Amino acid sequence: ALSSRGSQGLLEPTPLITGAAFVDLSAAYDTVQHRLLIKKLFDLTAAAKLCNIIRCLLSNRMFHVTLNNKKSRWFHQNNGLPQGSVLAPLLFNVYTNDQPLPEGCSRFIYADDLAITTQQHTFPEVESTLERGLSDMSAYYLENHLRPNPGKTQICSFHLKNREAKRELNVTWDGIGLENHQHPVYLGVTLDRTLIRPSCVRVWFG
Repeated sequence: ALSSRGSQGLLEPTPLITGAAFVDLSAAYDTVQHRLLIKKLFDLTAAAKLCNIIRCLLSNRMFHVTLNNKKSRWFHQNNGLPQGSVLAPLLFNVYTNDQPLPEGCSRFIYADDLAITTQQHTFPEVESTLERGLSDMSAYYLENHLRPNPGKTQICSFHLKNREAKRELNVTWDGIGLENHQHPVYLGVTLDRTLIRPSCVRVWFG
């Protein structure tokens, strides 16, 4: 629970432990399948004209590589979103709008920045719930041609149990042990176990 007493931290005394997995996707925007994106957009909006505009925007795009003042031949880009555009995060949200919510978990999403969290009474419960949730997400990513990167996915626990301050979560994903990070950064905000860092306080209280 959140507290308005910034000097005492943002967490009220509670027996619950929050575990979070900050999911990393490899080349997330580049792996978006155009046909699947247009289908999902139509399923959400039923707006054929809008879908045709987006299809035209994404079609017939080409690129080349310049290295040491030498240019490669031109390549057709059959999939992916134009990075750097305002539209790209919105279209990625459309593309992943149907991703499942793992049982016992909550999620926080902005474009390809995804955090999966769970609150439990014990560390083993947190670990098992996160593992099941990530396993469920793997099937979705495979079906939608997205590539999760367990090697860069970070985990962290949030709690007020000072005796367990150095306790690390033991979570694996696709056979790879996930890295514990005491101060993960999510959407530009540096977090810590108790959420009392100045950056957290500024987010909640301005």
